Amino acid sequence: MTTQEATLVAAVIAAIASVLKLFFDRFAEGRTSTRQLLQPLIAEMGEAVYGVVATSSVLVEAETPKKFSSWYAKACREREKLQTVRPKLRYPLWGIDEGLRVLQRLPDWCSHARADKTRASELLKHASRLRHIIDVTALRCYRGGRQPNIVERLQVRYHSWRCRRVFSKGAPKLPQ
Repeated sequence: MTTQEATLVAAVIAAIASVLKLFFDRFAEGRTSTRQLLQPLIAEMGEAVYGVVATSSVLVEAETPKKFSSWYAKACREREKLQTVRPKLRYPLWGIDEGLRVLQRLPDWCSHARADKTRASELLKHASRLRHIIDVTALRCYRGGRQPNIVERLQVRYHSWRCRRVFSKGAPKLPQ
């Protein structure tokens, strides 16, 4: 191999490497922009989701009407935090919006279900699982710089359905 051929081979290798770098940098740029979009929202969402579930669980255990109204007001404040962050997360974390809407309803559902302790504890158990799935999904999406995949969206949808089903099980039946 002559020096001219060696130079040509080196130039071809450099050209291929630069084209591949451009191709893969395109994906890295998308991941970086998604991370930058999610960064200010993830902590706010995690705090709001945890706060709604935590205050709702204390709300169910409140013994006096005064404690109940105090904890219900706290749960409503946590729900308002979730209501402000949910529209900002709708498109970056496509598919978990349904779970966030279910958790927004949790304080009202728990106040209705608190007379039936088994139903209330079942509702809180499923809401806690939903909260965990949302937290894990948001963290994975932030780390990977991506949107939720189909499995994560289905998990959120399934646990949302479980919460709604537990709540509607105790709903009064309309006369026929």
